Amino acid sequence: MLSLMQKDILTELVNVYIGQAASLLSEMVNQKIELTIPQISLITVSELDFSKYKYLSIFSSGHVVSSSMSFSHEFQGKAFLVFPPDQAKLLITACTGEIVLPVENENIFRLVDTDLDILREIGNLIINAIIGEFGNLLNIRVEYSLPEIELISFSETQKILLQNNIYILVLHTSFTLSKTRLTGAIFIALSLNSVSLLLEKINELSEDING
Repeated sequence: MLSLMQKDILTELVNVYIGQAASLLSEMVNQKIELTIPQISLITVSELDFSKYKYLSIFSSGHVVSSSMSFSHEFQGKAFLVFPPDQAKLLITACTGEIVLPVENENIFRLVDTDLDILREIGNLIINAIIGEFGNLLNIRVEYSLPEIELISFSETQKILLQNNIYILVLHTSFTLSKTRLTGAIFIALSLNSVSLLLEKINELSEDING
């Protein structure tokens, strides 16, 4: 869907936006956090097949934790910050400095209400950074719903992404906190008009670059 030039420009833009979010997150937890988006894909819902993306292998089974927000008006859709539960717990404990071990006799990490509140705030910050800057880039107003946090089965993720949207922007996220490195993903479900607006602007930037 994206040409090499479009992908390069979009990746550069998103990494700038994510860098701003990382700075705010670093201040919030009082430690340096590096956050990058090394891979980006724009696909139609009919092409949605998580098995094609090697970096999404961490979602191959079980459940995922999703922090999501809807956005509307001229630029509309829904964005999801998604982690496997163990990666989500590692992010929380890295932010809080808490030491947490898996539940006895179970290779899982329990997420309590305070964990979900932290993930909701992290998701709110990161999604706002990306979608808000897309709005600024397009010079349009964006309104948000309240952030939602939920634990869903991986198979349900595809169904949720397919609702009322045509395209999915898939962003592979990489977090580095002190000695902790973990990965997740951001899925941005977009309407046809929203994708058209975004690609039109990216093409304008491409023309400026190429003179």
